[in-house]
Amino acid sequence: MTLKFGVLFSLRNPSQWQKPWPQVYQETLEQIVIAEELGFDSVWISEHHGADDGYCPSVLPVAAAAADRTSKITIGTRLMLLPLHHPVRIAEDAAVIDIMSEGRFVLGIAVGYRPQEYPAFGVNRRYRPSLIEEGIEIIRRGWNEHEFDFTGKRYQLQGVRVEPKPFQDGGPPIWIGATRDTALERVARLADGFHMVGGSNVYEAFRAAMLRNNRDPKSIPVYDSRDFWLGEDDASAWEESREHLYHSYLHYAQWASEAAIADGRKPYAQPASTPEEMRDGSEIFVGGPERIVDLFKQRLKEVPLDGTIIRMPPGIDHKRAVQLLQRVKEYLFPEFSL
Repeated sequence: MTLKFGVLFSLRNPSQWQKPWPQVYQETLEQIVIAEELGFDSVWISEHHGADDGYCPSVLPVAAAAADRTSKITIGTRLMLLPLHHPVRIAEDAAVIDIMSEGRFVLGIAVGYRPQEYPAFGVNRRYRPSLIEEGIEIIRRGWNEHEFDFTGKRYQLQGVRVEPKPFQDGGPPIWIGATRDTALERVARLADGFHMVGGSNVYEAFRAAMLRNNRDPKSIPVYDSRDFWLGEDDASAWEESREHLYHSYLHYAQWASEAAIADGRKPYAQPASTPEEMRDGSEIFVGGPERIVDLFKQRLKEVPLDGTIIRMPPGIDHKRAVQLLQRVKEYLFPEFSL
């Protein structure tokens, strides 16, 4: 079994572990450099807006800073909420990061889901599908055409010219995040890579969508992500990470329920009331080396992943974050490398 490992950074700063903001960003960049030194495949920056813990609202400056400090590791966004941004601006910024990194940048995008984020940008949430699809077309044309006009449902543009062009021929790969229905069809039609959210049922739906669109499901990379902690043993791993993972879980559970209501779907069940209840009812991977290796082997039996992206728990101490990266190299790389 082979599996590539990436690390996801959201640069959150919860009140119970509050640090000065410059320290949060400086330590994250140090962790990115260490991840490269240890041989990780990739680092990813995640975006949300207006979160009480300061969840990173501006991913491309962080990606640019990471590009400046590294030389080998892939740098990507998981995920940039494209409907909240003008696609010409994104095409230009992504091209610059691609040049700075000499072709190591991946633009990961999604429509997003949190209802509160769209009014702050003056965006109608119902327009997300057309905004992302027109945005992808504009970005790719900007990278590949000298100059063009565009007329769509959401954008009417004249004299678009993106200069300089990206380092990679055709521009950085565009990976799309999705979990169901039309979003998976969008992946099958338009994506250079799939940021998977969900279990084996999501992969099977993705596979079916790819085949419907005359594409081999194995022709693009598929990476998932997860809340994760690898400790010296099962007990210490849980004690080190439980409160940090629970903080992350509660936010995502609340946001998912709010999105379900906004979409006219049935809200999710009440979130777990304790970290222990969360652990028993979710797919977080927490434990010592033997348990974590077994969990990933089982995951690969269920879903033929190319890579997995471990989420750095919010508020975790810098020293422990570095220890986590070192343990992944020591215990997981040998099990899942070529």
